[in-house]
Amino acid sequence: MKLCLTLFLITRIIFIIYMNLIYRTGFVIKRDYSQELITDTDIDNINFIEKYLLKFLTYFTSYDAIHFNYISTKGYTNDRIFAFFPFFPYLSRFFSYIFKFFSFKNQYTPYILTGFLFSNLLCLYNSYLLKNLIFHLTDSKTKSNIAVFLFLINPGSIFYMAVYSENLYFTLELLFIKLLIKDKNSFLDFINLSIILICLLMTRSNGIICLSFILIPIFQKLFETKNKDKIFNNSFNDNLKVILLFIKNNLFFIFKYLILTFIGIGTFIWMVRYRPYYVICKYINQEINKDEYYYQIYYDFCYHTSQNKVLNFYNYIQKEYWGVKFLNQYQKKKINIILQSFPINLIGFYIIYKSYQSFDFKVLFIKLNLYEFLFNKKTNGKNDINEKVFILGGLINFFVLYIIILSIAYIGISNRLYTGHPLLYYWIVNDVYDYINEGKNKKGFLILLNFITFSLFYCIIHVGSYNGE
Repeated sequence: MKLCLTLFLITRIIFIIYMNLIYRTGFVIKRDYSQELITDTDIDNINFIEKYLLKFLTYFTSYDAIHFNYISTKGYTNDRIFAFFPFFPYLSRFFSYIFKFFSFKNQYTPYILTGFLFSNLLCLYNSYLLKNLIFHLTDSKTKSNIAVFLFLINPGSIFYMAVYSENLYFTLELLFIKLLIKDKNSFLDFINLSIILICLLMTRSNGIICLSFILIPIFQKLFETKNKDKIFNNSFNDNLKVILLFIKNNLFFIFKYLILTFIGIGTFIWMVRYRPYYVICKYINQEINKDEYYYQIYYDFCYHTSQNKVLNFYNYIQKEYWGVKFLNQYQKKKINIILQSFPINLIGFYIIYKSYQSFDFKVLFIKLNLYEFLFNKKTNGKNDINEKVFILGGLINFFVLYIIILSIAYIGISNRLYTGHPLLYYWIVNDVYDYINEGKNKKGFLILLNFITFSLFYCIIHVGSYNGE
């Protein structure tokens, strides 16, 4: 933990000094965001400590952070902010009561300060969780230490310092994987996994694809058999017998993960369809904002939802307000964003390719041998069942995420989503390790260069180009 804390403090101090220099030297358009954070008090009436605190926090409260702060202070009072899930802002609101004992003049300062501290404490904790996961998979302290460093300087570093949900999501994802690997098939483990999964899906919509990691305990249990090398290495009838026998001998185990899957799917459906319906209709029933533009939208949505004409309100909001449509991002006016995100998307493709190479798919489809499919090709780690199934579950998860980002979602957020995925660090750690040890692995050098360059680049964008919308 000492290494994590030391690297965390060093990297954060460097980033803050760098952003301050960028702002002061006039390299970007100077903009004082603190005015936008103060809506109930004249800035001249605020004491100098709170004033400079708000000016400092403005580096970390632009773009999506504005919406998270809005939700934590006022809740969901308009339809466009349903694109942001509630767990992070509501958790920030809960912890903000700690700072309400201080005599802040601006009523929003406690929420902003809480969001910033909460996010950064989670970032520190994430470095510790990632270090333990990489060590567990590779049995190498050096690689786990490199993973911590890479995480703290990743291209999305500014978002892991800001009032964003990235850190909370990554924490829950790492805890979910950790519990799955160490699952003792107890009822307590099931309760913990269910709570974490629900929280994941209340934090971000892509939490649904974390269900792919359920393969880890299922494969662990499957390979406990004595004749594990013969699993799926016979005729179709013999394979069917193996599956049926496995289900018969592990009914509670199978039932537990089946229920966990339904809990995940049910929570996801609630978040994208039914929750917005109930929240919005509450405003209709209370006759709030009757004379405003939103009232008609709320009314139309409630009517169409009750008639089952709107099946996914989350997608509706993403299309209406955030431009999330199939291939909508590939336009001439967005060419700069496509070029900016190209290096991290290239790394994303590299992660998928490396994961694919770890398995012998030919054996799986020709011989139907699950054991050889997993273990015919070695990795740079321990090559045990935990590592192999982590890669397999991570490959499914990462591939779906990659396709969604390139085809539907906003390509500019790839630096945020990929860098919050443990599979990325598992693979790039090996390349950087080889480069540091031998100096021959050019991929390791290019990855390091990419991480450092783009982490600094996105700091410039975050400090200077926010337009207040």
